[in-house]
Amino acid sequence: MKVRGFALIFLCTALLCGCGVQQEDTYVQLESPGYEEEMSGEDITPDSEADTGTAAVVDGDTEGMPEQENIPETEAETEAEPEAEPETEPVGPVIETVDGCTYADGVLIVNKSYTVPENYGSGITTETQTAFDSMQAAAAQEGITLFICSGFRSYSYQNTLYTNYVARDGQTAADTYSARPGHSEHQTGLALDINSTDGSMATSPEGLWLAEHCAEYGFVIRYPAGKEHITGYMYEPWHIRYLGIDLAAELTEKGLTLEEYFGLTSVYPEE
Repeated sequence: MKVRGFALIFLCTALLCGCGVQQEDTYVQLESPGYEEEMSGEDITPDSEADTGTAAVVDGDTEGMPEQENIPETEAETEAEPEAEPETEPVGPVIETVDGCTYADGVLIVNKSYTVPENYGSGITTETQTAFDSMQAAAAQEGITLFICSGFRSYSYQNTLYTNYVARDGQTAADTYSARPGHSEHQTGLALDINSTDGSMATSPEGLWLAEHCAEYGFVIRYPAGKEHITGYMYEPWHIRYLGIDLAAELTEKGLTLEEYFGLTSVYPEE
């Protein structure tokens, strides 16, 4: 009886242990990742590279990836118009030749480099004569007597004068104080010799007054001292040239000759 009792107990115990194992296996099976696959029958692995249409990038290799176009941000970057260069102002004076005469910014230039035609001029210009008359009257108010000792000279007259000087002193010397025909300012009707054509004019009361006041009436001492190498002529304190009040005042204030002011030469062409 006792043996059978132990046998029944053992059998029941074995059956109970078997049920526990089966339940444990079932629980583990429910938590297994493969369970959902078996139950749904669907493949839940990520789509392949071909399915996504995107090539994998391995170690920086972009082979197989679609090329990207370099699209400019704005249309101006591809069709930018070149910037217009700023306009520059002309450098130096405007030099013009009209009917055989040379003008620098409208001012007639006559010296060893620039000539006037043989038939140019007919007398002292109206503006020059009017300006001198005003200056003469002002000087008289201060007890100074001014008069024209040499005014207009024609081409033929200058030719005779120059030829006589060359015969007397030689051409080299004559070229320092007398103009060759066609090169004389006297032919323009804008130049005047005042009172005397000797050295005493520089220190006389008339010469000193002229040097101090002539610019007020539109004249300059055309061949000043110390500028012989620029004008080409010796110092002539008696020789004045009409330029108009504004230009005469500027040249006098700056101590410039016409050649310096306009950047011109005064040299006879080589023969």
